[in-house]
Amino acid sequence: MRIHLWVLCAVVLGLAHAGFAEFAFEDNGTTLTILEDGAKVLCYNYGRVDPPEGVDRDRYWRSSYIHPLYGLDGEVMTQDFPPDHYHHRGLFWTWPRCRVGDREMDLWTIVGARQLFQQWIAREADEHKAEVAVQNAWLFDDDPEPKVRETVRFTVHPADKDGRCIDFHLVFTNICAERVFIGGQTTDNKGYGGFCFRPNAARKPGAKRKTFTFTTAQGEQKRDALKVDTPWADVAWRDRADGPMCGAAIFQHPKNPGYPHPGWILRHYGFLGASWPHLEGHYLEPDASVELRYQLYTHQGTAEAAKVGERFKSYVDSAR
Repeated sequence: MRIHLWVLCAVVLGLAHAGFAEFAFEDNGTTLTILEDGAKVLCYNYGRVDPPEGVDRDRYWRSSYIHPLYGLDGEVMTQDFPPDHYHHRGLFWTWPRCRVGDREMDLWTIVGARQLFQQWIAREADEHKAEVAVQNAWLFDDDPEPKVRETVRFTVHPADKDGRCIDFHLVFTNICAERVFIGGQTTDNKGYGGFCFRPNAARKPGAKRKTFTFTTAQGEQKRDALKVDTPWADVAWRDRADGPMCGAAIFQHPKNPGYPHPGWILRHYGFLGASWPHLEGHYLEPDASVELRYQLYTHQGTAEAAKVGERFKSYVDSAR
């Protein structure tokens, strides 16, 4: 009887443990990969990543961004160095219209400035989550002195049958003696720049463009938009031309400046971004900081099938 009880207890404990994920890290000296139960979740590129052959290597090399990001079925959800916009890079956070004093700083198209890794703050993984915190710096290519300290913390939660939540906390601090300006693109009142996601989708045979479906709190957005009165937005697509739908949503945190901020970039060639501060711009005095929080929700199926609206409500309720 004792043997049978011991076996029963072991089975029960094993089943209980099976309800949790086992997160782990792999680090090759350039990229930190997060795994859940042995399956890749995402790669954070903290070292130099060079473009493919034929692309300007000196200009377009980059670091401090996420790619690939993987879906629940192992599909690659992000795109890097897309031929139509070489500067787009997976999941990233940059602005095209920045200034340090009177000098322009374009981190968006990577013109003479970029984000560079400085040090790890935290790397923790267990059965409940994986958490990474890193300190980066904004620098001009011809000036070794950092101008802005970028602190990035992201937490990966276990996947369920519908999707996965990843929380982001971004802090930008002016560490130079001059005033720093952060702003979105003003050309044609686009306003883009901020927390950005470049999806990777298959193109149907004969189609000129890839097919994406954008959904917000107002419903489906059938046209490109750069300003929408919504605190969340979702893009869904097919990983394969004949495959099932998958998608990703960006949720604004209720403590973000200007929440709910209407700045977005919804482009049907394949781009989703939360575009704070859009056209208004934001100044950082020396030693001042600005904080931005978002949740990325990757999912299977459409936004409706994945109940993205309900997920957003849960996110906001837990954040208050």
